[in-house]
Amino acid sequence: MKYLMWDIDGTLLLSGGAGKAAMIKVIKDYYFLDAFDFTRSLAGRTDSDIIKSVVTRLRGRCNAAETAGLLIRYHMELPHQLELHKGRILKNVEKTLAYFAQADSKYLNCLLTGNTRTGAQLKLEHYDLKKYFSFDHSVFGEISENREMLAQVARHRLYMQDENASAKDLIFIGDTPNDAKCANAIGAPCLIVLEGSGYKREDFDEVKPWKIIDVLPDEPQELEALFDDLYKQ
Repeated sequence: MKYLMWDIDGTLLLSGGAGKAAMIKVIKDYYFLDAFDFTRSLAGRTDSDIIKSVVTRLRGRCNAAETAGLLIRYHMELPHQLELHKGRILKNVEKTLAYFAQADSKYLNCLLTGNTRTGAQLKLEHYDLKKYFSFDHSVFGEISENREMLAQVARHRLYMQDENASAKDLIFIGDTPNDAKCANAIGAPCLIVLEGSGYKREDFDEVKPWKIIDVLPDEPQELEALFDDLYKQ
C-alpha cells in the first residue's frame, strides 16, 4: 500500500477565507481587540504555529493552555464561518478522491495538513469530502508547530506498521513550498498542484518537488499512472 498524504487548503478546496475569518474573530473576541490581522501568510503553516505566533506577538509569550483554549474557540467558530464564506472544491478533486478510495486501490487517501484534526474534519464535512479519507493514517497540525515534524510523525507511523516500508511510500500532495519542504524532510516525493495555489512554478525552484502540475487530471487514471511510474524508477 502507498499513502497519498493530501493537504487541504489550496489543494483540495478553497474555503473562501473561512478559516482565517474564524481565527480573526476568536482572537479579537478573546483579547478584546477592535481590529486585528495577520502579519504573515497563513499558507502552508500549522494552526498551532499560527496561534502561538499571534499570542506571542500580542502578549510577548505563549503557553500551551492558552493555545489550546484559542483552538477550542476556533473550532466552535469555524462551522459558522464556513457557512458564511463561499468556498469551493477544486477541479477534479472529488472524482480523484473517489477513484483512490475504491476498495481495490493500491493507494490510500490520507491527510497531512496544518489543520488540527477537528479543523480538518469540519472543513471536509462541510464539503462532503471526509468519507474519502483514512484518518487513522493521517497527521494533523496540533502535533507540532513545525510542519516538517509532521512528516517525521507520518514516517514513524508507517515504520511501526511495516518496518520494511520506505518514506517513498508516502506521496505528499500540496500547493505550497512548505509542502515540498515537509516531504523533503524525510526524503518523500511531493506533488504540487498549482490550481488553488498562490504560487508560481519558479517559487518551487529551491525546494524541488518531485512533480508540479497545473491541475489534477480529468481522468484519475492519469494521476495513478504518474504515481505508478514513480515506483518503477
